Amino acid sequence: MKRRALAAVVMAATVASLATTASAAAPTAWNHNPNSATGPTHWGTLDPAFATCETGTNQSPVDITGAVQGGGPSLQFKYPDNELVVENTGHVIEVPLPADNGNALKIGNSAYTLTQYHFHAPSEHTLNGHRYDLELHLVHQNAAGQTAVVAVFMNIGQHPNELVDDVFKNAPDVAGEETDTGIETNAKELLPGFTAGNGNGTFVITRYYTYSGSLTTPPCSEPVRWLVLKDPVNVSDFSVAELHHLVSLFPDYGGYPNNNRRVQPLNGREIISRG
Repeated sequence: MKRRALAAVVMAATVASLATTASAAAPTAWNHNPNSATGPTHWGTLDPAFATCETGTNQSPVDITGAVQGGGPSLQFKYPDNELVVENTGHVIEVPLPADNGNALKIGNSAYTLTQYHFHAPSEHTLNGHRYDLELHLVHQNAAGQTAVVAVFMNIGQHPNELVDDVFKNAPDVAGEETDTGIETNAKELLPGFTAGNGNGTFVITRYYTYSGSLTTPPCSEPVRWLVLKDPVNVSDFSVAELHHLVSLFPDYGGYPNNNRRVQPLNGREIISRG
């Protein structure tokens, strides 16, 4: 009886331990609904790892207003073709890039590699209070692990961007799934002013706003070098509607159709305008 009792205690302790480990491994639930208990105003208290969402003083996005004209380097993009893979993360629709993908961004003497790009609807940044239909984030990292994000405003308009349509035509409905399309695409196709005639060489953009900010989703890490392009790109009403639809299906979103964070206070930060 004693052995059986001891075995039962050990078994119970093991089950409890496994349950605790599984619970600890489960990701913290959060969403973009401002009226939700797990929405943006509560991110900082949902998980110790998210504390910067509440305590950070250089948070993103921001309203781009009162920008100061300044100098600075042009943005030099050298993006080769990569196979289009579309992932539903449960918070954004994302296109991950493979390691050593060769997608390079050079800002002066600083070199970054494109790791992924994703979309928010409606836009996260605003321009003098104006919000766009979509916002694209091209996320880059350098060898030191520092992050630079190129943001592109997108509006419904004529001659919509074909690559954006390809992304949303292939975006999975279910969070955690991805679609390997087998289509070769180039992220330069997402940039304003790009045409097929530009070829595969370096593509340069000189018109942008820049400031020091953060990731716009938990853990809201600082600092992030933001480069918000001045010229928008046209997209189809299909792509905008499809992103809103997919967001409404995200777990814990309860049908809420938007995945943008509200603008954050500048706290004395300067926004530089170039070009």
